[in-house]
Amino acid sequence: MARCPEWTDLPLEEMLAEYGLCLKDWEEVSSCVKVETAQGLFRLKCFAYPQEEFPFIYRLVQYLGKQGFRHPERIRLTRRGQFGLTIADRFYYLASWQEGTTDFELKPETLLGIGRLLGSFHAAGRGFSTIEPIHPARIQWGAWPDKLTSRLGDLRRFIKTAQQGLTAFDRLLYRQGKALLTAAEGALAKLEKLPYQEVVRRDREASYVCHRDCIPRNVVERPNGDFVLIDYDNAAHAERIDDLAKLLCTFSGWQLERASLLLEGYGQWFPLEEEEVRLIGAFLEFPMEYWKLGRNTYQRGRPHIRALQGQLAADQAKAAFLMNLQRNPERVMSDYAVFPRNPG
Repeated sequence: MARCPEWTDLPLEEMLAEYGLCLKDWEEVSSCVKVETAQGLFRLKCFAYPQEEFPFIYRLVQYLGKQGFRHPERIRLTRRGQFGLTIADRFYYLASWQEGTTDFELKPETLLGIGRLLGSFHAAGRGFSTIEPIHPARIQWGAWPDKLTSRLGDLRRFIKTAQQGLTAFDRLLYRQGKALLTAAEGALAKLEKLPYQEVVRRDREASYVCHRDCIPRNVVERPNGDFVLIDYDNAAHAERIDDLAKLLCTFSGWQLERASLLLEGYGQWFPLEEEEVRLIGAFLEFPMEYWKLGRNTYQRGRPHIRALQGQLAADQAKAAFLMNLQRNPERVMSDYAVFPRNPG
């Protein structure tokens, strides 16, 4: 496998020496580097956000370990006690390597395990705070209405641009424009009618933390069958349904049976209420996939006609999933838990 020029150009030996480690070998894995040293395996990662936000991440993984969260990520300080290293204006940190695979089959027991993993993460993160002032970007309570309103505005601009465009991507996106805006506006209208702020208030009082990137590449199945959550770079204080919406979006394949298993596993820690299921459904009704495609095309200059065609092909399954979720929320609601919603 060819090595990424970014990593090849870095002084990896000197960087590891700052941690008191001697580099033996390395390989690029996903968005990080797996480094082998005499003291074991580690993950070297470039933090994609301002360095000022990193103390939140470091304190969080420490807190999770103290709360008994299984296989927490352990971030190593440099010999000088620094959180990481700044090289060419980019911040890098070193964490423990979690051995295992992210290429696992989504069998029923796997889906249950992933749901339990997220539930145990939320339980362990309850009550988290930091000794430093928390960076505003790591406080995301009640962000859904503003986020969706902003992205609705983006969608309108993308569709207007597509109307004036000449490519196959432009024509295909524009043909979907009316339906996309109707879906986006409908999701916002449903959100306004549901008790979103009450759900936010309850979770804020408990001071929960969301991982905010619980996707397949960040869930590792260890050789013994345990599941491990990695890469906490996006973590922030937020209501738990924010994580649950992404969980269903990325692991369910728009199949209600899969969603039920994921939330059954989660329900062993936190049984969901009907209002929470309906809120998740409202959020998922927003055509976020098309917003991402529009952003990549019209803001980043990376049109992807095949991705657009693939999304159109998946729309029917998503629509059927959301209709069933709204009509029969009890099908994904668990009625038991290891401990109550807000213990203590």
